[in-house]
Amino acid sequence: MIDIKQLQTILDLLITNDMREVVNNPKDNRGENRTAEEKDLLDSFSPNQFKSKIKLIEHINNLNILNKDSQIVIFGGWYGSILIPAFYNEVKQIHLIDRDEKVISRAKHELFKDTNVNFISADVFKDFRDFYKDCDLFINTSCEHMQPMKQWGPAPRYSRPWWTRVKKGSHFAFQSNDMYDIEGHINCVSSIEEFKNQLPDNAKVLLEDKIRDDRGTRYLLIGKYE
Repeated sequence: MIDIKQLQTILDLLITNDMREVVNNPKDNRGENRTAEEKDLLDSFSPNQFKSKIKLIEHINNLNILNKDSQIVIFGGWYGSILIPAFYNEVKQIHLIDRDEKVISRAKHELFKDTNVNFISADVFKDFRDFYKDCDLFINTSCEHMQPMKQWGPAPRYSRPWWTRVKKGSHFAFQSNDMYDIEGHINCVSSIEEFKNQLPDNAKVLLEDKIRDDRGTRYLLIGKYE
């Protein structure tokens, strides 16, 4: 269940007076008062983002993966705009990692400043962190932005993927897409089968799904490590 109060707090921060003025007094260049950072943050709440993440949230809830003692790690988590409100009150701890320092700073000090979410600005392939060993669910809705998850390990060498170091029975929820023409998409896939080939060897798929939006198809895989 999405924390509506938390979402309202975020939206109050997002929708500035300048934005309201643009909407209330339409011009040919409606977005003239929106900075690049505001547009980026608003994009994290776009209908396409909601559609794909709500589907992931629903599947995780239906599989009964989490409880109040669970820990979640979110790779490439951006602002955590939808996933944090969805899971914050349902688990013990959320760790969110993203390479963009400005994004992490805004999420930590503005959007979710009253939470104990562990925000980290880093490359998820660079360091293995101790809390990974106790993680119950690894979420990555940004697989198209990084190397395949079966290669998760210290770049540039992937001879020993780190999935062998997480606890058996922990779960994953990964999303990728076929939107090759979007900037930053370095590892898109064209099918669910191609996406499966990017999973680590010890991964067992429990559920797969496809989500269409106005730019292409998002592929969703949920499973566990054996």
